Amino acid sequence: MDFILQYFASSEVYGILLLSVFIGAITQSAIGIGFGIPGCVILLFDASLIPTSIVLMGTFVAFSNAFLSFKQIIKKDLIYSLTGRVVGTLIAAPIIMITVGTKYFMFVFGFMLLFIVPLSFFKWNIQASIKNVSIAGLFSGFLGTLTGVGGPPMGIVYQNSNSSRVVPTLNMFFGFGALFSVIVLWNIGLLNMIIAIKCLLLSPSVAMVIILRGLCVWCDFFLQNMQVGH
Repeated sequence: MDFILQYFASSEVYGILLLSVFIGAITQSAIGIGFGIPGCVILLFDASLIPTSIVLMGTFVAFSNAFLSFKQIIKKDLIYSLTGRVVGTLIAAPIIMITVGTKYFMFVFGFMLLFIVPLSFFKWNIQASIKNVSIAGLFSGFLGTLTGVGGPPMGIVYQNSNSSRVVPTLNMFFGFGALFSVIVLWNIGLLNMIIAIKCLLLSPSVAMVIILRGLCVWCDFFLQNMQVGH
């Protein structure tokens, strides 16, 4: 615990952050988006973790879920959405270099959460066409790199789609997308050893969700085989 307290203000703060990461990972596993939503809690207790920790840990959460349902991924959508994600990430990079660590970053982060995130809860008559998926990927890359919350644009564009294929597609999208954001954040100096150690200390929450998700997939597979056998 002494080692942990070298990186977090108190054991209570560490516990709250573990819980926040766990809730985000559960949400990401269930619906394909949402790992970044607890970012507002993380920001309150340790602003240095935003956005780098969200995209770094989110990479592992998204990839682990995507590979469990790899065959259901809509590969055409994935290619076009990732193209948009790369463009959005590159647009966000200079902005985050200027604002991170300043009061302006807090303003940007607050604006995104208060105005952008709620949009995904409204009903939109949008189809997941190549054009719309590409545009959503661009905005997701921009928002995800800037704040760690890149889910709302993708959530909006896939509202009217088959969830059984959308969730693994979104997880693979956020896996590759977050990985690219991590590379960009590392190149501009926002990913360092201290952040990496903090993420490692918070990783038990991520690992627990990955294990639970794996067990759920195995149970579903087992039950389906039992039904076929009967």
